[in-house]
Amino acid sequence: MKKLFSIISALILMVTLSVGCKKDKPVDTTVVEEPVPLTGFTVAKADSVDFLKYQFTNTSTNYKELLWQFGDDSTSIEKSPLHKYAFEGIYHVVLTSRNSQGLSSSREIILNVADPNFDRTKVGESYFATIGGTLTVSRDNGGGPNSNEGSLKVVDGDPNSKFFQSGFSGDLVLKYELKTAALAGAYTLISGNDSPDRDPKTWILQGSEDGIKWINLHSRTGELFSGRAQRKLYHFNNNVPYKFYRLSIKANNGSRDFQMAEWTVNKKQP
Repeated sequence: MKKLFSIISALILMVTLSVGCKKDKPVDTTVVEEPVPLTGFTVAKADSVDFLKYQFTNTSTNYKELLWQFGDDSTSIEKSPLHKYAFEGIYHVVLTSRNSQGLSSSREIILNVADPNFDRTKVGESYFATIGGTLTVSRDNGGGPNSNEGSLKVVDGDPNSKFFQSGFSGDLVLKYELKTAALAGAYTLISGNDSPDRDPKTWILQGSEDGIKWINLHSRTGELFSGRAQRKLYHFNNNVPYKFYRLSIKANNGSRDFQMAEWTVNKKQP
């Protein structure tokens, strides 16, 4: 029995030593680096009539995921999306491609979406004249709105009359409530008959559906009128019919008084 026990113990020892001498196979921890994505795309008008519609075609390589940013707060993860803009303008289009390891690259272009038939020298009807409504101002002429240089002169359609306000301090607001909402895309200002330092220089045009929440439509800073009774036309992008429009005059050319002959809000084109 002792001899058998010795033999078994010897065998266990041999097995133990044999197992202990075996080397573990090394684990391959090498990470295969994926190639860096190369981002590219082309863009073309998708419709000969609808100038707002564009086809974006992806030409990127070495990617797994895509993200399109069209510059108008909309995005897409499609390979080659068809996109329609709400209105004309200058848009920064960005395509970002990414591989499965998180490496990415981007390409950006500036896209000018413009109506080929649009004539910036022309403007449609004045809604103040065709629809009508009510003008109010934050502070009027001392003689009241109906006086010789009262606020109503700025919407009477006569470039030879004017609205004059003394004691101007950069906080004048002209608000017009139309009888019915209308889709505007332009406005005009006409300078007064004297003292260029009274002309508006910096302002903001806004629109509102309810007279409470206001949306910025257009603004100018450092604008100058080169002559008396000069009419200036401004276009802006808009796809909402507003019932209220207001013009906030922030600065003139240095005078303590303010003057303006006419203000209109217009349909974009005739």
